Amino acid sequence: MRFEKASAALSILLLLLHLTGSRTAAAQSADVETGPLDALREQALSLVNDARDKRGLELLELAEPLNEAAQAHAEDMLARDYYSHVSPEGEDVQDRYIEHGGSRWRFVAENIATCGGCPVPPTASRVDSFHEGWMDSPEHRQNILAPGLDTFGFGIAASGERAYAVQTFAGPGTSPGGQAAGEPTPLSPEAQLREALDAVNGRREEEGLPPLEPSDALTTVASRALAGGSGDRLIDPSADLFSFLPGDRADWRMLNAMAGACGGCGTKPTAADVGHFTGNWLSNAQYRRTLLSGDVTHLGFAMNASGEGRKTAVAVVGTRR
Repeated sequence: MRFEKASAALSILLLLLHLTGSRTAAAQSADVETGPLDALREQALSLVNDARDKRGLELLELAEPLNEAAQAHAEDMLARDYYSHVSPEGEDVQDRYIEHGGSRWRFVAENIATCGGCPVPPTASRVDSFHEGWMDSPEHRQNILAPGLDTFGFGIAASGERAYAVQTFAGPGTSPGGQAAGEPTPLSPEAQLREALDAVNGRREEEGLPPLEPSDALTTVASRALAGGSGDRLIDPSADLFSFLPGDRADWRMLNAMAGACGGCGTKPTAADVGHFTGNWLSNAQYRRTLLSGDVTHLGFAMNASGEGRKTAVAVVGTRR
């Protein structure tokens, strides 16, 4: 048991169709045995939830995108005789999850296992054995007991004397840098601004620059810019930042904005999130020049947490007249 030009374009298209057809035919030709799949999934879920419950972790529920992703991967490994989290085409668990209807903003993890000389079709005892093996492996156990999860999927496929099993997990995840014991402390908008200022002003002090001052007006600009984004655009690039000011725009000589997003980052805005976004901005050459400019005087900050794992943030720096 192991855990762990026209003609040219037409030729390329025919090749892709051939490869896709070969893959489908391989999957269909395999004499796949799954056993009582629904019952085995419920058993696998019960085993995972028992382990999580003993440690005071949130219990999981079965989710079809995860079930389908897990079963598709188990059957593909069986049909094409490979054993890896990454398919020969380079698809990983997140790709499979999204392909079957999952959100790209959620944290996703996967455990896989295989055995030779296994009884076919798969039985409850085989699911028990796979679970024990995963729990005995630190890396696999870490996935089973990870915080920030809420859903689970399971797939199993066997033929001859070979079986493959796949566990899949998803959830909103946790704030960047991990989660300490207990629930993360959510930050108010005022506290978020203070955290952002501390991070930026710490770096400005190292560079011998005067600190930026907090600005409610610029925080309003950041919040309105964030709300004006759509799809993958965090803010509207054509937006006039000065139009978002709650007061007289003549008070400000210059405004600049920077934005960021993360997925699988938890459900509540925390200090770790602010540190993550400001750290990324200070590591980006263009944003760093803006934040460490000797001309800017004030900073505003706004962050949004979607509840499914996506967090977005906008900082606005300005020069007051």
